[in-house]
Amino acid sequence: MPEEASLKKPLVIIGDEDGVSGFKALGFKVYATREPQELRAALDEAVAEGAAVCLVQDNIYQALEEEINNYKNLPFPVFIPFAKNGDMALLEAAVRDIRLRATGRN
Repeated sequence: MPEEASLKKPLVIIGDEDGVSGFKALGFKVYATREPQELRAALDEAVAEGAAVCLVQDNIYQALEEEINNYKNLPFPVFIPFAKNGDMALLEAAVRDIRLRATGRN
């Protein structure tokens, strides 16, 4: 397997306990907290662990958007917001941004 494809933690989830408990039950690496400093540390750790994708609960994604943007020049991880209530607006904006960076087109 090529080295760039052998990621230690392909999927990391960051959110509050209610939002990530299902992912934790499935065995994924999760960071469950509401404390801003711990959330920033979780972002740093996800990058350091070589995560390919980092799902971030929408309210946390919005609160830490500046910090997330600091990592957008890296190939990994790709940060994707998710909402407990099923709201897709933030996800659609993130996908549009990913598509624009990948293809140069909306």
